[in-house]
Amino acid sequence: MNAERDDGWPAIPTVLRVMTGWFLCGVGLLDLSTGGDGVVFVVFHVMVTLGGAVLLGLHRVRPSRAGYLAAVLVTVSGLGIGLLVVTDRCCLADYPQRRGFPFPCLGLGRGVHADLRYVGADLVFWACAGLITMVLVRAVEKQMPERRTPVDLGGYVGRHAEPHAYVAQHRADENVGGLT
Repeated sequence: MNAERDDGWPAIPTVLRVMTGWFLCGVGLLDLSTGGDGVVFVVFHVMVTLGGAVLLGLHRVRPSRAGYLAAVLVTVSGLGIGLLVVTDRCCLADYPQRRGFPFPCLGLGRGVHADLRYVGADLVFWACAGLITMVLVRAVEKQMPERRTPVDLGGYVGRHAEPHAYVAQHRADENVGGLT
């Protein structure tokens, strides 16, 4: 996908990606600098900051289909597995079973209650985890051996211009075919 349009301006998806990256980095670093209450708070904001950094540098990563697939898989499965975690932390005090990681977003016991703010926060957390996974998949792919068939150039014999090019570079006093 081309990151720029024909008139030199960046494409809309590129602008949205960069704006989201700066927003996530800014929110994550600001919240980390103001202090937090516990390990979950720090883990959440570190993940958000790293996710924003990945979005800002995504043009350098150039993820593959496997990377995108891993990111989606981590996002969806993380959100699903996070709902299996039962906690007694804050937020849904009226419900004896609070589920969700990093924030409890689903209350069970006296009915079912979903807090959409925390569902969104959990989704952002797991999406950032997916972005980091995408970068890790790309790093592993770069370390893998080349999958193309190697070409043996041992029997290659230069034809046409190769012998003349070597001789011509030592003749500095000649012009280049009429270009004087």
